[in-house]
Amino acid sequence: MWHGLGLPPPVQGSVGTPGPGISRIALVQREKPILSGSDPVVPSRVIAILGAVVAAEAALQAALFAAFLVRTIILRPFWDMISWIDAYQQMRHGGSFVSYLWAPHNEHRLLLIRLLTALDVSAFHASGIPFVVAATAALVGAAWLILAELRQYLRLAPKLRALAWLGPMLLLTTAAVVDCSIPINSVFPLSLVFMVAALVLFDSEAERGRHTGTKRSAALLAATLASMANAVGLIAWPVLLWSAWRGDAPRRWLLTIAAAGAIYGLLYLHGLPPNNHGDPAHFLDPDHMQKMGDYLLVYLGLPLSRAPGLGLPARVLGGMLLAAGGIVVVRDIVSSRCATRLDRIGVGLVLAALAAAILAAVGRVDLEPEVKVPIRYVVMVAPLHIGLLALALPFLVSYARTLRREVLVLSAASVFAAILLALQFLAERPAAAAADAIVTTLDRYYAGIREPGMQRVVFPDLAVADRVLAALHQNDTRAP
Repeated sequence: MWHGLGLPPPVQGSVGTPGPGISRIALVQREKPILSGSDPVVPSRVIAILGAVVAAEAALQAALFAAFLVRTIILRPFWDMISWIDAYQQMRHGGSFVSYLWAPHNEHRLLLIRLLTALDVSAFHASGIPFVVAATAALVGAAWLILAELRQYLRLAPKLRALAWLGPMLLLTTAAVVDCSIPINSVFPLSLVFMVAALVLFDSEAERGRHTGTKRSAALLAATLASMANAVGLIAWPVLLWSAWRGDAPRRWLLTIAAAGAIYGLLYLHGLPPNNHGDPAHFLDPDHMQKMGDYLLVYLGLPLSRAPGLGLPARVLGGMLLAAGGIVVVRDIVSSRCATRLDRIGVGLVLAALAAAILAAVGRVDLEPEVKVPIRYVVMVAPLHIGLLALALPFLVSYARTLRREVLVLSAASVFAAILLALQFLAERPAAAAADAIVTTLDRYYAGIREPGMQRVVFPDLAVADRVLAALHQNDTRAP
């Protein structure tokens, strides 16, 4: 029959023919992958190489962070440090240590900062070293917490675990270095690490285990400490309450967080000097509202918005991030599905960043005639980037179900990491320029030169700065 049809006889074992043999077609299919239709057979080492590339890019950025930290470090008292040292000196001359710790500084309670000041003056000759060490440790600690959470989620997709390195890369940037190298900016990393810790520590009901109660109590402590370096840390309480609600925490825990946050907030705000925003009619004036909106976009566009000539692209980026963050929050509100741990942490980070941005737009917009957002706020924008990354991971993992797609995702991650690396050099310029301008002014001030405009860097009242530093020299001849 086969000869009559002009066809060769079937190979034993081929489709439709019994037998243990292997068909010639099957052998060809095993030896040479089909490049159309099904996924190609990609050597696993290609995926490993791409993962190593992402990790290497993260390591290179960490090295840039460390090098730039050394490049911009300032170890002499100026601006807020003058006030902190003055308060410590007054306490040492008969004041109460408890009152010293709780005393307000503008609209803040700076218990952590006052402890660092006491350590700095008494043991490090007011050099600022404790602030630099504490801020750097806090920022690195926040990056480690984020990395650990992302890697924990990706444990079920081990080939994609290199994606977790993008989290620290979004935080340990050259723009964020000034929050570690300049002591007065240390308030932001210290607040951030406790905000992140509060979100990470609070387990949901689905994660309940032996130490859940202890971890939840520690989360409340972390939320408290978040505001002990800067008042912006107060947003940790509503964010923690949101996260607990989405984690199906029992009603007693929800009530505990709400009550503790409300009581602590009232105690924190009691006795603080009023923050005068002027005439309410001016505050609601359309031009003023427009300025606040512009400030919000510039804030969310950091650090790009501090690069010369990139004001418009930065505002566009800020608007896109604002829209993405708003969509995330609304989606979380209307969602009826149980939130995963990564969902809760990601949305919590987005909420914290947006709340900090809105507070800055309302409270800081009138400090300058034009819209000018300090680069030190970049640390408080990073949680928005990291939160959006965390919320994108489930989609990426779901998409990368084949070898080809795993390669595509990791290739995209390596390109994204390369773009982040390139941006470090772009962001380095305004940050370095800001640090250099401060150093130049301080060099002239400590050399005995007094000139107009110096108050904008050294201290608003140079006579007070002279008095505080003179008293510091009397107590320690090795002080700056």
